[in-house]
Amino acid sequence: MSTVLPAAAPRPKSPVGFVVALVLFGLAAAAVNAVYAFGMLFATDSCGTDAGSAALCNPGVWLLLVLLPWGGLLGALLTGGVGAAAARRRGRSPWPALLPGVGVYLLSLAVVYLTVFA
Repeated sequence: MSTVLPAAAPRPKSPVGFVVALVLFGLAAAAVNAVYAFGMLFATDSCGTDAGSAALCNPGVWLLLVLLPWGGLLGALLTGGVGAAAARRRGRSPWPALLPGVGVYLLSLAVVYLTVFA
C-alpha cells in the first residue's frame, strides 16, 4: 500500500520589495520628523508674549509634540512589519499591511498638527 502525500503549497515569493518599500517609507518619514523637530526648536520664541501658545510654552507638551511623530513612525513600522509577517505566514501578499502603517503615522502627524494649530 502506497501513501500519496498531498503536494506542498508553493511558498510565496520573498518580500524583498516590501522590505525596501518599508525602509524607504521609514527614511522619508524620518526626514519629515527631523525637519519638524528642527522647526520646533523655534516654536517657543513667542513664549512670554501675548502671541505665545499656551500649549507650546509648556515644556512637557512641547516635548510630547516633538516625540509624538517619532512614536508614530515606530508604530507605523511595527504595524507594517507585523502585518506583513502575518500575511506572509498565511501565504498572502504583504503589501496591504503597508496601509495601516501609513495610517498610524499620518494619525500621529494629525494629532500634532491639531495640537499646535488648534
